[in-house]
Amino acid sequence: MKKYELIREISNMCRGEMESNITEIETDNLDVYMKEHISKAASCEKTVLDNGCVTYDVITNGLKEKYTFSEI
Repeated sequence: MKKYELIREISNMCRGEMESNITEIETDNLDVYMKEHISKAASCEKTVLDNGCVTYDVITNGLKEKYTFSEI
């Protein structure tokens, strides 16, 4: 399995800023990982950056989240 640093940013609508947390995860497939961790009702857009990081922009019931994966 590959190891990733995951930065999860959540939009705080009350304060108008992003809250974030950083964790390490292990997975062989980021798409499967995301499907297991977000709602089926969510919209999700994947972007692969030039530096190798993978981001997922997720919107669930108006709540915006951004997941950024960097391989360790």
